[in-house]
Amino acid sequence: MAITVRDALQIGRLAEAQVLAGGAGLDKEIRCVDIIDVPDAAIWFRKDSLLSTTFYALKDNIAAQLKMLEDIRACGGAALIIFSPERYISHIDERLIRKADEINLPLLQMPDCSYIDVIVPVMSQILDKQVRALEYAREVHNMMTQMVLKGKSLQELLSSMASLLKKPVLMTDAELLLHDAALPPGMSCSSPLLSKWQENGTPLPLNDFYPRELLRRLAHEKRPDYYCYSNADILQYDYFFPIVAGDAFFGTLVVPNLVEAPDKEKTPTLEAGAIAIALDILKEKAIREAERKSERDFFNELLLGNLKNRENIISQARQFGLDAGGSYYVMLAEIYRESLYREKAARKDDPVLSKEGIERKLHRLIKHALDKEGIRGTVIDTLGSIVVLIRAPEKLKPESALHFGRDLMLKIRDILRAHMDGIPFYMSIGDYCADIERINAGYLEAWETIDIGKKIFGADFALSYSDMAPYHLVKRYLTSSGSPALYERTFEPLLQYDRDKGGELVKTLETYLECNFSRTRTAEKLHLHRNSLHYRLQIIEELMATEIENLDPFPILLASVSRRLSQ
Repeated sequence: MAITVRDALQIGRLAEAQVLAGGAGLDKEIRCVDIIDVPDAAIWFRKDSLLSTTFYALKDNIAAQLKMLEDIRACGGAALIIFSPERYISHIDERLIRKADEINLPLLQMPDCSYIDVIVPVMSQILDKQVRALEYAREVHNMMTQMVLKGKSLQELLSSMASLLKKPVLMTDAELLLHDAALPPGMSCSSPLLSKWQENGTPLPLNDFYPRELLRRLAHEKRPDYYCYSNADILQYDYFFPIVAGDAFFGTLVVPNLVEAPDKEKTPTLEAGAIAIALDILKEKAIREAERKSERDFFNELLLGNLKNRENIISQARQFGLDAGGSYYVMLAEIYRESLYREKAARKDDPVLSKEGIERKLHRLIKHALDKEGIRGTVIDTLGSIVVLIRAPEKLKPESALHFGRDLMLKIRDILRAHMDGIPFYMSIGDYCADIERINAGYLEAWETIDIGKKIFGADFALSYSDMAPYHLVKRYLTSSGSPALYERTFEPLLQYDRDKGGELVKTLETYLECNFSRTRTAEKLHLHRNSLHYRLQIIEELMATEIENLDPFPILLASVSRRLSQ
């Protein structure tokens, strides 16, 4: 703890001091008091020190006196006191006064007195303040720790901190989403962040309110920080205090609308509160992990079809929030990880771009989308995907069942796209599951669909099982004994030419058929001049012994799709 130079001028004999210069620096902090009466004293200068001298060692050397002022400024010293100048140096040079004013270093003159008359009272005040701060910190730490041990909620912890600080306290999670807030009794707050959160009542991303660089520092450097802004022409600060345990970042506390830095004596409240919250999060995390393991084991068995006894399925389903008598759709969602890694490389150390962070965000947004559409659903991270068991509406007509799941998936996709910062993702959905025992079949349909989609479409798709029915038929055909030779047999002359000449006739023919025999679109897609395309098509006609326009596209496209599905 420290006191300011201004405070020190009220203590003991220092109250008799005259401020000669550097009045702009009177709010500098003092943490220690030193005596300097040797020529090379600068090697012992310390930051935030109140330095005392008679200048006797430098009495005839104004250049050395001026350099001492520069040395004090350079090390972050608080002020310089010159004792009894009339006794040791006759007078204080005007150049010294001008220099002190220039560098905003308080220059004080003391009458004829002992160093100890200044040092003892000032250091006693500093030490007393440190003792009070330590006692306060210990009391707060004990109080917060006891609250955690007694099972108090996060909201109760925040409310206690807000009461101690007499300031609002907000809390985010590790993804920097605002989840909780507390205000001292009877206090209102005009913080845009708090107002928006109170209005919506849902988790609010800090990156809508603060610079990404600030959030990156909080998540990776894990140190307190400020955000300064103007509110009604008044300069204000939002203060951030990270919640950390070991090297793990769990979020941050935010104290908004400060007109100055929080009192140093009060920061132990934030320190103790952050530690208590981290302990509570770790405790809750351990409990949730145990619960999730049991939940994950059940859903894995249900999705993979390993639960054979209907009574067992129904009893466990009820335990984990499923309506055993309902109908369902199974939807899968996955992040396109290659795109995520490219984004992360381009935006290094971004706190919201970790694989886990993005997947948690996708999980959360799917829940939000279901709520927005008024649909009941269970969202689980398992078997390498986010699996969504969507409860079908009770009055859903059989003729509408086929389209309902697909249309709902497309609505959810549109909601996700609006919040996923351009990061691509896959989605698929199986057919209508009239009974909970059919969930295994619905999962396999969704899994096969997403697997086929990755091979045919690459990334950023949303497909239903019924959409991909022809591809499923082709994939089943591939399991027959004659399927592996289809591609080689269909494209044999072109493949031989490409191998011998290093050509691209197979790719050219596939693209030509996909573009519905349009030479213009084919040339654009292959980035070819039309003449080059014409030349390739002529060779294809010669090798396949037929005019290009008379080719039957079905076997060629079937062979092409078969190759991609078998990769």
